Amino acid sequence: MIKKLLGTMSVRIFLITVIGILLTATVVSMLGQRDSRENETRLRDQFAFDRIESMIRILEATVPEKRSEIQDVFKRMGSHVTLGVEPPQNAPLLPAELANLNNLLVPEVADFISLSKPSHCAPRRPPPPPPGFGAPPPHPHGQCLAVYTHLEDNTSVLIELHYGGRRPPAGPPHERNPLTIVLALFGLISIIWSVASVATQPLRKLANAALQLAHNIEHAPLPENEGSTEVRHAAKAFNEMQRSILKHIQERGFILGAIAHDLQTPLTRLRLRLEKVKDQELKQGLIKDLTATQAMVREGLDFARLCGENIHKSKVDLTALATAVCDDFEDTGHAIASSLPTQSITILGSAHLLTRCLTNLLNNAIAYAQTPALSLHAEGKQVIFVISDDGPGIPPQELSNVLEPFRRLEDSRSRQTGGTGLGLAIARMIVEKHGGKLSISNKPVPASGLVIQIVLPLQ
Repeated sequence: MIKKLLGTMSVRIFLITVIGILLTATVVSMLGQRDSRENETRLRDQFAFDRIESMIRILEATVPEKRSEIQDVFKRMGSHVTLGVEPPQNAPLLPAELANLNNLLVPEVADFISLSKPSHCAPRRPPPPPPGFGAPPPHPHGQCLAVYTHLEDNTSVLIELHYGGRRPPAGPPHERNPLTIVLALFGLISIIWSVASVATQPLRKLANAALQLAHNIEHAPLPENEGSTEVRHAAKAFNEMQRSILKHIQERGFILGAIAHDLQTPLTRLRLRLEKVKDQELKQGLIKDLTATQAMVREGLDFARLCGENIHKSKVDLTALATAVCDDFEDTGHAIASSLPTQSITILGSAHLLTRCLTNLLNNAIAYAQTPALSLHAEGKQVIFVISDDGPGIPPQELSNVLEPFRRLEDSRSRQTGGTGLGLAIARMIVEKHGGKLSISNKPVPASGLVIQIVLPLQ
């Protein structure tokens, strides 16, 4: 039950937020307490400085004959004033907490400060509370501070007073340490970043998977046992969608393959019966049409096989493959302007299918242009084929549709002009089976012609 509850994204975000806020509040509280202690010490030192300075000014304003009376007043207030006392020669070192007070008093107000016995400066205690009003207040704690100074008439004075026993009066707060603000902001930013990362990481994975699916329908499915409950449900739904699309494509290929396969038998019988036709002109025309029909059936079968089968990959030398394709075209009287690297470029793929892909694309270029060109180069972790020609190109509005199966730019069914509309679709499917991408564009104006780019991963 707890594991299932912690598996939901909402609970995870809640826990991360709560823990982050608690940690940030703890750090800020600790820094605030430190600042508070520093401010308290600073105010206590200032309070002691003002008190000592006031006592010295009162003694200086009092005639020597009346100073004994002032001493009694100071004693009733918890401070002891002794006249004619010189500073000791070997005084103990001051604690570190009195360093700031020493800087304030010496030498502006006092000649020397030290610690005295606690019995020399017992602070004045308030009267006990009436019966029934609780226990008396605790005995003040702190240290007995001995301040040696002299008056304007060079009379040496020892002032002994209690230091640190009471909280100083409230005053303006000291400026907040910038480190506190920086750490508080850093804590809040960390919380926001953690929440955003947890909330958006599954979405990023899903977006990347959808992008990969757009280029390769057979991409590996998402893991269904990782992440929160919502993420696992989304991964299952995405994988189910991928399987449905793949099944639909395969079924379409199976239907096309079945139709094309079933046509093979009657077409073969027709070819045999055509041999009995005595009119030679009619016979040649029928054989030509039958040959075109068989070619269409074969292309349909090839397309169906690509839809329903996974290719078997092995190491393919693309440089040698492209050279062989260009040589085959030159043997048939069609020169290809090739620009191929001297070193071998090897990928994992099917040499037969890649040869079929380049052949289909070069056949299209030859049908509409006089000087087709083929180039190959490696760029980073990719291999790029570029096939270009100087033909009329393709209307811009048709560039996105021309790679679809059975899509032709001409409405006729002439084999000399329109073809079956499967050549480019087969080439695109072969490239996608290899994890690549095929794109078509026209040459920039004023040049005319078509540019086909094939990008394959370098492995």
